[in-house]
Amino acid sequence: MDTSSADAADAAAASNLKAQDANQGILHAVWTFSFRMVLRYIKNSYKDDPFRTFLEICLIGFIIWYITKQKYNIGNNEIVLSEKEIDELVEEWKPEPLVPELTDFEREILDKAVTIDGPNGTKVRLASGSNTKPVINFASYNFLGFLDNSDVEKRAYETLRKYGVGSCGPPGFYGTLDVHMELEKQVAAFVGHSAAILYSQSFAATLSVIPCFSKRGDIIVADESVCFQLQQAITLSRSKVYWYKHNDMADLERILKDVNKQLSARKGKKALPRKFIVTEGLFQNTGDISPLKDLVDLKHRYKFRIILDESYSFGVLGKRGAGLTDHFNIDPHEVDLMVGALCYAIGASGGFCCADKELIEHQRLSGLGYCFSASMPSILTVAASDAIQALESNPDNYLSGMRENTALLRTLLKRIPGLQVDGDSESPLIHIRLTPETLVRMKRFGGAWTNDDIKRVLIELSDESQKDGVLFTMSQYVDEHERLLPNPSIRICVSAAHTRKEIEKCAHAVKSAVSRITSKKR
Repeated sequence: MDTSSADAADAAAASNLKAQDANQGILHAVWTFSFRMVLRYIKNSYKDDPFRTFLEICLIGFIIWYITKQKYNIGNNEIVLSEKEIDELVEEWKPEPLVPELTDFEREILDKAVTIDGPNGTKVRLASGSNTKPVINFASYNFLGFLDNSDVEKRAYETLRKYGVGSCGPPGFYGTLDVHMELEKQVAAFVGHSAAILYSQSFAATLSVIPCFSKRGDIIVADESVCFQLQQAITLSRSKVYWYKHNDMADLERILKDVNKQLSARKGKKALPRKFIVTEGLFQNTGDISPLKDLVDLKHRYKFRIILDESYSFGVLGKRGAGLTDHFNIDPHEVDLMVGALCYAIGASGGFCCADKELIEHQRLSGLGYCFSASMPSILTVAASDAIQALESNPDNYLSGMRENTALLRTLLKRIPGLQVDGDSESPLIHIRLTPETLVRMKRFGGAWTNDDIKRVLIELSDESQKDGVLFTMSQYVDEHERLLPNPSIRICVSAAHTRKEIEKCAHAVKSAVSRITSKKR
């Protein structure tokens, strides 16, 4: 039995040795075959390309160096501090401010900022200042007087009880209510366009619409006096921008010609960029009205599209108050993208865009302010709807009073010596300034006036008017972000809710303030 077991073990060992020899033979054959294949590949691939050989040798050398180099161990460089040292470092540390410190002049303006105590309207009470009596409000964009409308206020209370405060969600998710869809149809029908889309904020509407359609490589030709929100929207689009002189159609045509000439001279089959003319209906910074008829003519002649911001002209211009197209009796479809606001003349909140249906549906997927912002609160949606319905059913009740008050106030202001009144004659947005000759007479030792000097005078003028029971403020701008900083001015907003007596009181307050201020030498 022992002999048989030993023989079996020897036979098994011999079999294992043969198997190992066979495996080694196979591995040797595979290695030899692989080496020959690699060698043949190198000979065939690199004989006419020495640079490739050099590059791959360098790459292999870098890999070997990277694998074998000493790794950096952060634990080896740890500095152990005592509790006392840590406390000392914390006490010495001074964080950088999130915003730059205010200058003395900025602090002076901020300290004199007007705060309204209570609801906004034609007459308001001020939380600051010595005047405790109600003052007549010429500072708010309450052009049609809807801030004082009791019917709109009553419906707003009913809506609040039915829908609550807000949806707390974007329109594309769960923020769209029936009142939103009804208002979109109402706005489109009132303006006369194909479709409309609502945004929860008017600023967000402008900042969403322009970047939604004008991208990098596209072309924008814009009026140099457009308001801050349009400037920011144009910047966000990253398009190539050309600026034409304010309301200068000859300069606009020159730029349009140059743009088309540059595009026609391009070599190769490159896709044509989208081309837009961007302007305001009623300019916030000047009170001027854009010449839409000339813009439409240039649009067709040079193959551009028009983006029109109707934020301040919607509800103000035209026989029905439908904006600039209504004012010039032009088909609204001639304006490719019409952006408007519901927070000024309409007295609610939010903004909208009117355009062809395809352009509106595109914004529901690509308009950032629509996709990522909560929808407009239902209470403000219904307030806007009721205001538009009231304006549509009886436009003369609102527009006639506003225009009569505007004409009267402009006439009275122009009679004041030393005062410059700017803006279109039909604009309820009035900018007033002291004339250059008046400023020269006020300077005690001669020399030029700085912007800060003029601003101080205008602030003093508004403070003097508040003492007489009239509220208006100096126009404020973010100086470093304005492309073309407007000259300092006081902005007066006329409302249909103002009475003739209140208009006359405003003019008298301005006249008295100008008289008192210009009598002082500075």
